[in-house]
Amino acid sequence: MDDNIKHDLNTDNNKIISIYIHIPFCVRKCNYCDFLSFPAAIDVQTRYLEALIKEIERGAAWLQDKGYAPCVKSIFLGGGTPSSVDPKWIVKILDAVRRNYDVAADAEITMEMNPGTATPESLSVYKKAGINRLSIGCQSLNDDELKELGRIHDAKTFYETFSAAREAGFDNINVDLMSALPGQSVRSYTDTLKGIIELRPEHISAYSLIIEEGTPFYDKYKDVIDRDLYDIEDELVKEGVVLKNPCEDDKEAAEKVIGKVRLVKPLPTEEEERKMYEETIDILTKNGYHRYEVSNYARDDGDYECYHNKAYWKRTDYLGFGIGAAGMVDDERFTNTDDINTYCKYWEGIDICYPPLEDTDKTGTGIADTDITDTDNTDAADSKMSYKYTKRPLLEHDKLSIKACMEETMFLGLRMDEGVSVSDFERKFGSSIQSVYGNTIDKLDREALVVIENGYIKLTEKGLEVSNAVLSEFLLDD
Repeated sequence: MDDNIKHDLNTDNNKIISIYIHIPFCVRKCNYCDFLSFPAAIDVQTRYLEALIKEIERGAAWLQDKGYAPCVKSIFLGGGTPSSVDPKWIVKILDAVRRNYDVAADAEITMEMNPGTATPESLSVYKKAGINRLSIGCQSLNDDELKELGRIHDAKTFYETFSAAREAGFDNINVDLMSALPGQSVRSYTDTLKGIIELRPEHISAYSLIIEEGTPFYDKYKDVIDRDLYDIEDELVKEGVVLKNPCEDDKEAAEKVIGKVRLVKPLPTEEEERKMYEETIDILTKNGYHRYEVSNYARDDGDYECYHNKAYWKRTDYLGFGIGAAGMVDDERFTNTDDINTYCKYWEGIDICYPPLEDTDKTGTGIADTDITDTDNTDAADSKMSYKYTKRPLLEHDKLSIKACMEETMFLGLRMDEGVSVSDFERKFGSSIQSVYGNTIDKLDREALVVIENGYIKLTEKGLEVSNAVLSEFLLDD
């Protein structure tokens, strides 16, 4: 691949960006969760959130030093559980963003929350702070399934939280749901789906459980997560690894221990998981929702597709603040350190001293040995603020090649129902999509896995069902 191909970096001064802010704290880590999240004492939260605000401020100086006057079109506070921290911090964080960035009047500002972590009072604070979209992690309305997941709430608590959010004036709410849960049947899943639809949330995200290594679920189910093992489920039952899948009305589906052998609920079969996927599309479509991305559905009677997530899928520039947060500007990707102590230590001294511009870090820590005092708001001070952001401790830092950018454009764009714009691809890369991917597209078209309609290449329904395999076809040779 020729990296000299013209590439539109979207480097105009009036750059449109999104901002992701990571708040890693939660009440309790769920059994399936592999996100960067954990419970923490108040003093640890305070230390981190103060550091987070400093990073937000210095990120603005870094952009200005690059010559940009960006307009922020979306802000997403994720975690962890942002609603588990004192609401005053949400106010302080958003105030810091507005002080340092040009936030559009119609910016989408989303905050994740879990049932049981919000009150009418805190919801009122969030609303006044400018939060205009909530994402509530329901996952299931079946209390047995919630208990198996290790969630802190039950169905009643979810209903109370959703009702309180409506009463606080939130008119754009997403609800997260999960399928393919241990012991879950197709019927219990569709019961949850229908129960959520009755509430008419503006958006529903429906994900299939993936058991990740390093989680309690992996330790618990590692003997049965290989899908091939389910072809011999009876043998696993005989060996005392899994319980026989109970009938729909069996109320004794809880984990059992016989002697030293732990019996666990079986995961749904591949056929059951596919049925859940199909039922999700069918039920939501019949009830006034449309799918616009593999796992995301928006209500038909308004503009409820998530702008922030679409910005990711369309590779719009974004900044990520907080531990483990990723950002991308001009196809340069940064991922912050995932160590909270390293992160806080770096940002704690920022109000006192900065490294000289000519200093270079010899230790690899991102912290220079010689500091000077920041005394005013001059251009030099702003440059030092920018320098501090540039030298922050990172987990990853990559300047993406043209090849990588093309691949990402296809991988991410084809997740959306609208697909990838043929004209946008050529404008961005200076080469037609046919000249780069013609053979691949023709092959997938013959197999009825992709289609070209109205200037867009998109996955067919058949292609969506095997999307991972289809997307791998868009890897380019070196």
